[in-house]
Amino acid sequence: MSKAEITRTAGRPKSQKKRGQILHSAAELFLQQGFAKASMDAVAKESGVSKQTVYSHFANKDALFNAVIETKCEEYRIEDAAICIETQALTEILELIGLRFTLLLNDENVVAMYKVVIAESKPDSPEARLFYEAGPVYSCEMVENLLMAHPQSKLNAAQAKEVALDFFNLMKGDFHMLSLLHLPYEMTELDQMQHAKRVAEKTIAIIELIKAR
Repeated sequence: MSKAEITRTAGRPKSQKKRGQILHSAAELFLQQGFAKASMDAVAKESGVSKQTVYSHFANKDALFNAVIETKCEEYRIEDAAICIETQALTEILELIGLRFTLLLNDENVVAMYKVVIAESKPDSPEARLFYEAGPVYSCEMVENLLMAHPQSKLNAAQAKEVALDFFNLMKGDFHMLSLLHLPYEMTELDQMQHAKRVAEKTIAIIELIKAR
């Protein structure tokens, strides 16, 4: 389901304030109850609006869950980092994307959502697929497009996808697994900046290696 399909509404303009209330309440319920148990009725009650209002903003629970994930990603403005591709060095853009991605993965609610999705995941589970497409896939496609368009790389689609996957896997490092396993880890602001810088430099090296094939 595309963003346009998820956010498309009909009739009178919908209140952005109410939409925000719904998203906030839905996020809390998904974290507390999991995707399967959280209902649209409960979201309506928690957000202080009618069930009809919830459905006027989101066609179904899948669309609502997708919007919750996308909203959290947008909070860290990862996509904004790739705007000035004509004037900004690729290393700098990747470093900025990496820093914002690291901040996102260190967000307590994001870590909690990962754990909820993993706990509920079964073969072909809808919440796992939705989470994957709204978060990792969307971010990866953004970097793919950057790598195909930036004058320093200009990779083809297959090459860009390969490098984008490498970039995000490098960004997760060890801290992401530690956070999911409830094991202690610490990343200061300086640690996060240095990590993003190292990964950006490694990614440039991977690009050069691929172009030399």
